[in-house]
Amino acid sequence: MAHILIVDDEEALCNLLTALLNERGHTADCAHGHDAAIKVARESPPDLVLLDLNLAGFDGIETLHRLRKNAPETPVVMITAFGDIRAAVRAIKAGATDFISKPFDNEALLASVDTLLAFHCDRLREAPVLVGESVAFRETHALALKFAVPEVNMLLLGETGTGKELFARAIHTASKRQGGPFVVVDCAMLPESLIESELFGFEKGSFTGAVASRIGRLELAQGGTLFLDEIGNLPMLYQTKLLRLLQERTMQRVGSREEVHLDVRVISATNIDLPEAIQNGKFRRDLFYRLQEMTINLPPLRERNGDIRLVAEHFLHRYAREFRAKARKLSGAAIEKLEAYKWPGNVRELESTIKSAVVLADDVVCPEHLPKEISADSVEGALEGAVSKGAGDTDRLKIEFEVDLGSASFDLKALGAKAAETAERLLLQHLLHQKQTSGAQLAKRLGVDPKTLRLKLRHHGFEVASHAAVPRS
Repeated sequence: MAHILIVDDEEALCNLLTALLNERGHTADCAHGHDAAIKVARESPPDLVLLDLNLAGFDGIETLHRLRKNAPETPVVMITAFGDIRAAVRAIKAGATDFISKPFDNEALLASVDTLLAFHCDRLREAPVLVGESVAFRETHALALKFAVPEVNMLLLGETGTGKELFARAIHTASKRQGGPFVVVDCAMLPESLIESELFGFEKGSFTGAVASRIGRLELAQGGTLFLDEIGNLPMLYQTKLLRLLQERTMQRVGSREEVHLDVRVISATNIDLPEAIQNGKFRRDLFYRLQEMTINLPPLRERNGDIRLVAEHFLHRYAREFRAKARKLSGAAIEKLEAYKWPGNVRELESTIKSAVVLADDVVCPEHLPKEISADSVEGALEGAVSKGAGDTDRLKIEFEVDLGSASFDLKALGAKAAETAERLLLQHLLHQKQTSGAQLAKRLGVDPKTLRLKLRHHGFEVASHAAVPRS
């Protein structure tokens, strides 16, 4: 049994809600205005609040802010005018947990109340693992979970590999539909000739090869969440069908005239610039507005300061357990290379990198266990950081080394050799990028014979042509 606060200036509605909640075994207090709501909540903290968006003389958002300040964990369900999605989104951003529209279905309202009371406090515990501590990641994660409960269509935007499906699963797990199916449709992978039958299903005999009836992905998602990945690749014909489905919540299987009612929450994702696609006539404007009742932009990995190491270590431990491998840590040098790389493939590319490194490494993942393109990118990044402009606009090579000054002893000879080796490599790398320098000119500039230069270039991993020296691609 829960204690529920109803905040509405319509006495008849308060009485109706009180009666419904009492039948469910809950107790209810009614407050007919802002001040009364704050007073009741302070004196008798509720387990859940039903709050009208439009109170006489007050915007319900202001009341929401005050209630949230006093009890930030209490679920608040905002009551809005029918079909006012913009107001609902505004309420969720302000801190509401869910919303219902007037006039509402009594059983649907009670089911929502029961669901929120049952799992609200624990709903984040079983969500898929999303790793990150950067400001960009935490803000995105918090916004995604804030909109998990309300039944609004969501559009996830981001580069390839940023984790859009993982975010969609986290939203599903934290929603009221967590007990239902999570069905993924990759719109970019479906052949156009199969899209309709895959999405809507078909009846036996509806086309050649239809030897038995089959339900589509839409029906498979009944009571759960349908994730439409790469929605920007959906052909225009099926964009029209999807728009009708979202508007009417009904569909027909191929070869059938029977209407099937759909109870599905839709989350979409794309890495395509949809406004540009609309301008080019490749995406429907009305479908875009229907899909993006709430839009979340996922940051690329290169903009998540400090997260690369955390994500890499997460995948290291995960695949070490899965493969029963010996690798247990990343070396400092490997971390430096991972953090210097730009990660065009984002989290997905980092996962693949660590997955293969775990197989190759023994106890520690070192730079030699990473793909060559990451090492090359790291060297270039280190070089860019090492070369600075000095007086007279002349390039100057600045090289710094990390030395453990707390060490009990030092090997100056080894330290000097390391410094010379690094300086030589960086200098060669920098000079080789000056495309006008031939191999003979470079040897003369460095004061060595061509044979010695070729040996040094091979030693540092650079390719050597017969007439010139070029960096390894």
